[in-house]
Amino acid sequence: MKQVKLWGVALAAALTVLGASAQTKEEVGLKMKEAGELINNKKLVEAIPVVEEVIKMGQAVGADAVDITSEAQKLLPKLYLQKGVESVRAQKLDEAIAAFEKAENLADLQGDVMTTRQAGRFVSNIYMSIGITSFNAKDYTKALESFQKGLKQDPENIQLAYFTAKSYAEMGQLEQAMELYKQVIAAGTENSKYAKQATDAKADMDNYMLVAASEAAQAGDIEKVQTYVAAVPENADANLLLIQTANNLKKYDVVVAKGADAYAAQTDDTKKSDVAFLIGVAYQNKGNNAKAAEWLRKVTAGSNVAAAKELLTSVTAA
Repeated sequence: MKQVKLWGVALAAALTVLGASAQTKEEVGLKMKEAGELINNKKLVEAIPVVEEVIKMGQAVGADAVDITSEAQKLLPKLYLQKGVESVRAQKLDEAIAAFEKAENLADLQGDVMTTRQAGRFVSNIYMSIGITSFNAKDYTKALESFQKGLKQDPENIQLAYFTAKSYAEMGQLEQAMELYKQVIAAGTENSKYAKQATDAKADMDNYMLVAASEAAQAGDIEKVQTYVAAVPENADANLLLIQTANNLKKYDVVVAKGADAYAAQTDDTKKSDVAFLIGVAYQNKGNNAKAAEWLRKVTAGSNVAAAKELLTSVTAA
């Protein structure tokens, strides 16, 4: 008898489910109407769980409610997008990121390219804002982490690329910084709307490389000096530093090899003369008096004029 009773209970439950399913499509429609009323009253965030319930109910019904289910699925990403916007306004950034990422994922499933991109850009901008706050507080590790997350979300964001590069540079990770700075500069060359970022990137590169080259020069590491100067080949001060360092270390081959480029990079007559003098000294020490004389004659300004004339007399008399 117990076995018969158990089968009876199971049969009754099955009949109950079947009876409910026969009315489910209508219930799905009513639930969707409820969501619509919330949306019409601008209660978009409150509509999210109702729309999610519509989808759940519609999927349970199947083909009969597919039109309602599809409508709800297309609507849901936009509601999460709005939730993200409201969270930003309330300065609840973690909630905003979660909402935008939900919107992005749902929109991607629906093939909604516009909403997917919009949500992704919202996320990247939040990470950029967080990163800027950390950077200004000199917490470069946290800033870099935020900027990297934002750049991953929106790889074409040139402003984010610039901030990421600057964070790398502040942390001494110059190779990574230079790679991104060059991307920013290239973007400015291709599109004038990125001209400011490109100008800032060029100035940063010059500054960070010059500082690094100066530190390497103080340590007597001529190879590192050359590496850093090569990253900013048009920087006058960096090129002058290279020639001065090589001369101090008696690396006359380096002076001779890099001298002409360093001379061409100078825009000040005195500094041009300083470079020319050191090149002349290098050639004289290498025993090439003709080339030494050629460069010493270019010394026309600055504190080395007298010394250049004296050395010129010596090499031409030899």
